[in-house]
Amino acid sequence: MTSVLATRFASSAVCLRSPVPLTDDQIRVAAPSIFALEKHASRSERYAYVPTIEVLRALRAEGFAPLMVAQTRVLAT
Repeated sequence: MTSVLATRFASSAVCLRSPVPLTDDQIRVAAPSIFALEKHASRSERYAYVPTIEVLRALRAEGFAPLMVAQTRVLAT
């Protein structure tokens, strides 16, 4: 079994790919939500918020590096 990377996102998605690891500044431009410091107001008190940037930092500490980032925009109906 091989993993397949998602290659298609919604037309409103901002996507950045690089052959070298992305910096925090590059990631911030394409996916600012990664740097959110608190949960969205729509989340309940039961929702346990884990900042995505902390997950990314932990992955980097283990030797992983981001080569692609994408953020889609959900349209309310």
